[in-house]
Amino acid sequence: MHQADSSPSPAEQWLDISDEEITVKDIDELLPEIPDDLWVVTACFDRVVDDVELQEHITQVGLSRTETALKEAQKVISLSSPLAGDEDEDDERPPPEFEFDDDTPQILALRKALFKRLDAIKTYSMMSLEGQWTSPKPEEGPLETLGEEEDLDLDPWADTGETESATTASQAPASAPPPPFTLSSFLYTPLVTSALLLASSLQFGALRILLSRHHSVLFPHRYRILDTIPLYVYPTEFSQILPSFDYAQSVEKVQQTTSPREAPDWVETEAAQRITEQAPTSIPEPWDVGPASYTQPNPLSAEELSAWYIKRVNDVDANLGLVDVSLALVQHGASEGIPGLDELGEELSLLSRLVYDTSSNGAQPADWTLSRWRCMDSESIVASYLSLSTPQTIADDIRRLVLPYLYVLEARQERTGAPDPDIPNRHLYRYILRAPLPVVAAIFQASKPTLRVDQRIIKKDEDMIRLALACLYGSDSLDQWTTMTQIFECLPAWQDLGKEEEYEGDAADETLRSMATFIAPSASRPVAAAEELMIFFNPLPPRSLSRALDILDVHLDSGETFSRWNVPAPLRWFLQSAGDEGQQRAWATRMARRNATGDSVEDDEEWINLMKDMVRLAKGKDELMRGAFGLLSKEQVKKIFFEGLLSLGKFQLAKRLLNPKRGHRPLTDDVVEELCLTISREFYDNAPSGNLYVGEMKQAYECLLVALPSPAITAEREFIEATSKICSYGVQSRPGVPLAPIEIRLVKDRLSLVARVLSSNGDLYKHTEVVMDIVRKLGFQGDVAAEVKALAMLADAATQAEDFVRAAETCERMVKTVKELRRTVLEPNSNESLPDEAKVRAANEAVEVCWHTCFQLGRQPEFPDVKRKLALLGYAMQLCPSENVLDVLAVWRRIEGEALQSQESRTRSRGGRASERLKTRQSKMAGGVSALSAAAGRLPSLSAHLLSMPNTPSLPITSDAAAAMASRTFNRMAGVAAQLPSNLPFSLRGRLRDEDGSGGVKQSPNSDVSQQAKAAFARGVGWLIGADE
Repeated sequence: MHQADSSPSPAEQWLDISDEEITVKDIDELLPEIPDDLWVVTACFDRVVDDVELQEHITQVGLSRTETALKEAQKVISLSSPLAGDEDEDDERPPPEFEFDDDTPQILALRKALFKRLDAIKTYSMMSLEGQWTSPKPEEGPLETLGEEEDLDLDPWADTGETESATTASQAPASAPPPPFTLSSFLYTPLVTSALLLASSLQFGALRILLSRHHSVLFPHRYRILDTIPLYVYPTEFSQILPSFDYAQSVEKVQQTTSPREAPDWVETEAAQRITEQAPTSIPEPWDVGPASYTQPNPLSAEELSAWYIKRVNDVDANLGLVDVSLALVQHGASEGIPGLDELGEELSLLSRLVYDTSSNGAQPADWTLSRWRCMDSESIVASYLSLSTPQTIADDIRRLVLPYLYVLEARQERTGAPDPDIPNRHLYRYILRAPLPVVAAIFQASKPTLRVDQRIIKKDEDMIRLALACLYGSDSLDQWTTMTQIFECLPAWQDLGKEEEYEGDAADETLRSMATFIAPSASRPVAAAEELMIFFNPLPPRSLSRALDILDVHLDSGETFSRWNVPAPLRWFLQSAGDEGQQRAWATRMARRNATGDSVEDDEEWINLMKDMVRLAKGKDELMRGAFGLLSKEQVKKIFFEGLLSLGKFQLAKRLLNPKRGHRPLTDDVVEELCLTISREFYDNAPSGNLYVGEMKQAYECLLVALPSPAITAEREFIEATSKICSYGVQSRPGVPLAPIEIRLVKDRLSLVARVLSSNGDLYKHTEVVMDIVRKLGFQGDVAAEVKALAMLADAATQAEDFVRAAETCERMVKTVKELRRTVLEPNSNESLPDEAKVRAANEAVEVCWHTCFQLGRQPEFPDVKRKLALLGYAMQLCPSENVLDVLAVWRRIEGEALQSQESRTRSRGGRASERLKTRQSKMAGGVSALSAAAGRLPSLSAHLLSMPNTPSLPITSDAAAAMASRTFNRMAGVAAQLPSNLPFSLRGRLRDEDGSGGVKQSPNSDVSQQAKAAFARGVGWLIGADE
């Protein structure tokens, strides 16, 4: 502090003291010492500090030093004013010139400014007591940098709430936090800027005081200030400054204001203004409020008020999407009487329920906005209301969310003049038809007929039945049979419908048949929706609906049975298959061939229950009331059941069920035999290997043990055994690929399999009985013709292996068999019935094969046993047709001649005894008996052979007949080989001419065939009758 005797003057001392150091003592000691009022007033105006009390004291001191100038001005004005009687309102003379001290206008101008400052100081003091100040954030700039409202989008300092205005220090909190701006900043800042800062910082209590005390300045800027308030702030926090509506005036209501002072000072009057305008220096006033374009000096009309509220709601929706804030704003506007907000409030109320009242279940909430809401149709809104609902909450959600919305839609429709009372039911039913079955069941639980009508969601019993039928038959569910049953149990049970026309029951049947045709899948519509099926049930009366419920009960029972045995079908399948036996049979087969459940040990009781259920599904009164297998008889169902049981390889179980210890057998022996054969062949055809001890072949073999022995069962088992033997020899269908069982079954000529086995195993021909056993088991048991063909194959295989002895033995066995075949089939006794053509044809084929085989082996040059060769040729002549006798005879003569030549050679080498033997031989031959045949001991002459043949003509034969026979024979010789069966495993090579070119009959291009035939035949016959030629 400065001492009184210091050299600086009081004015200098005042200037040297900083704003932070100045005190009340300095003010009271220094300013009174300065005689210049203008200097003191100016010093008080220039000094601005942050302490409210100190600043108020400085202002009061400055005002006190203006009293002298004020009194002087008032005196001058009073003396210069005209008398009351002399006043003339129309006097246009200029106001008189006042003569004052030079400082008086300036002091009065400063006094006016100090009064405004004093008002601002009191306002700041009241705001400090009202608001719960918080410090500005460090990043906020100085107050002077604030501009437009978009620059004031600041985070709130704190929640303020609504409080009453405080005017005394006793109402302030014990320790109030610092304000958002200092007193000095507030005094130097325009009021509008301060108001904008308070609005952006959510200091609504202080803002209300500011607007009330300085209403005349801030009223034109009220909407600019309101627009500065952040959009996320709830309107209830600043409801006292929101605009309201005056019904009496039909304009915006002007809020009540509080004057800063009870009465204005004289310096603020119009008379004093003429004096202050003469001040040489203008006093800067901090009330600049910016451009006039931002002002709204006049109250708004009803339409303008409504437009402002709607605009703010749209801004909140577009920028933040806070439906609750928008709803609160509209509700406040409506409570203040602003018209045109009812429909908007209605939409926001419904939208707020969607956003805040729907069941979230922990799911991420959707981004809902008013604009999105307006773009949605009513069906989508209903679905959105219930999108997160569960079966536990769906009933309550419909009551508190959907039904109010639907009633609003109905009311809006009524306001348009076209009422539609069916709107709530139509939208609700559409949702139910699209909802999942558990949700539908919950809705039906809340609509039971036992509840009061006002408690039921679905009020009409008929509608419940129609919805249930459409939902159930329109569902693709395969595992929700319990839920479907719950829906069915909620439906009304009509006991007394009265006696109606019978056509109503027929209408239900016809409707279901038509619907079955409609729901059949197509390329354009794979699945029929429940909404489409609802069209079928809408016209049905109660009696028809009752009939439809009875049918539904049967279908649900069938569906539960299917599901219990792991072959579920959608409920619509029972409608589609009601008249289709093929579908029912296919599903019964699928049910019988299901995969076994439970332990690996077979449970007889389980399969018995399955059979009982399948038989039960074959019962019923009429077409639609029958079970799932209503078109099948009980015997057919049992047959399908055992087919499935056998197909699963459960042969022992099937045998026990087919042969129960008590009670009747489920199937007859013939049916069981047919089943076993069918299933065995399925296993056989699917077997990759022919080994009957593993895999499907084993199952095919064991399946036949279920049925009682019969010829068919035995034949099938033998065929499986033959297949196993054939495959064991490594027969291939193509190089590197073993022959599959299915290929063996599909072979038309099964004897060709024997040939393939013999060709693939070089030594198998030695095991004649093994091969013959395969032949018999291939299905040729008792077939002599097939046995002959098989023996021929064995002989051919032995010949190919040059085992001529075994081949000859096989041929002799074959000849015996053929002779027996000719006796029994081709030459039956007159007492016996004639054999059928097939047996005769087979016997002829066997004879043909036999003599061909004997002929081939007999003419084989590598076979050294002449005696056996001649015997085989004799068998061939005995069995061959008459037109082939000369062919065989020629070979026989050649071989006999070769034998004679060989014998003559041996005779010459032995000496004279050879000549005698030759003569003796010739004499014997002349007697009609061949020496070679006689030496054979048991071989008769060729004459005897020929005579024994049935087609050989009686001897003697004339020359002309012989020539004709020879001619016919040689003419047909060229085509003999082509006429032989193509499947024979041998060929008749060289029958017409010798393989080595010697002996036999030769044809020359230049010779006459007819003459050669005649000559050959003459020589042969002559030899037979003993002629010398």
